[in-house]
Amino acid sequence: MKQKLKLSKILLIAFTIYTLFLCGCNQGKPDSKNEAQQMKADKESDKIPEDLKNIESSIEKIIKALEGPAVSIKDEKENDQQTQDKSSQSEEQESGKENEEGKEENKDDQNSNEQKNSQDSSNQKSASEPKDPWKEISSIINKLHYQWNSYIPSASKKNASRNLIDNFDNSLNNLTSTIVTKDKNKTLLSANSLYLFIPDFYMLYKTPTSPEIKRIRYYIRNTVLNASISNWQQAGKDVGSLKSTWAIYKNTIDAKNQDLASKLDYSIYELEKVVNENNMHLTDIKGRIAMSNTESVEKAAQKNE
Repeated sequence: MKQKLKLSKILLIAFTIYTLFLCGCNQGKPDSKNEAQQMKADKESDKIPEDLKNIESSIEKIIKALEGPAVSIKDEKENDQQTQDKSSQSEEQESGKENEEGKEENKDDQNSNEQKNSQDSSNQKSASEPKDPWKEISSIINKLHYQWNSYIPSASKKNASRNLIDNFDNSLNNLTSTIVTKDKNKTLLSANSLYLFIPDFYMLYKTPTSPEIKRIRYYIRNTVLNASISNWQQAGKDVGSLKSTWAIYKNTIDAKNQDLASKLDYSIYELEKVVNENNMHLTDIKGRIAMSNTESVEKAAQKNE
């Protein structure tokens, strides 16, 4: 009897150990479904948010509206016009069908012609009137505040520092106040000061090329803007910062894009020369060329992604 009890205890202990062993093995096995979901979530979080892209684009639009040195941007008006054109084509096709079926009346044709003539007259009048860039800029800055508000939660999730968020927010408020004065030079400098924080936000994500190319763009533009108001001391400091940042960044450029890198390198060299000569006109020209070259380098890197 004692032997049976002893045997039973041994079997119970063995069974318990075996059960614990199986549980341990199952816990050690990764849940492939959860792991895949986590990888997907991480990948999504590394993508550059559209809100950030829109913020950058809005800053460029403000600078472009005042004819400052800006890079090419997506023109929302052109996209809207394309949509209108497609709509107009569709309406014309429908109108053609109705004409074939004999459903158009002469009175409708007359009204249509009168409306068309009135619209043409209105378009000619608006074309002859000079555009007020401040109206466009006012709309852009209002939208920029909404874009920024929408982006803040995403930036916080990516551990953007409170200092970075506050600095951008303060700079945005300063730009808004400056726009009210309608001072072109101050507005351009203020807009570029806001752009200074853009590369820091891009640093929070995985990008095909270092966001420092945007900081290089900031220094080039600041050089041109300060030269335009004869602030040659600050323009010289900007060139010095530009050269230091470029010296590090150019070593990271892919071998395939070395020709583009050489163009940018030489344009920075030429920019420095005319700044040292205090030549305002040439600084504007050389600066815009350098700006264009930063765009070429950045686009080439994105293609290699």
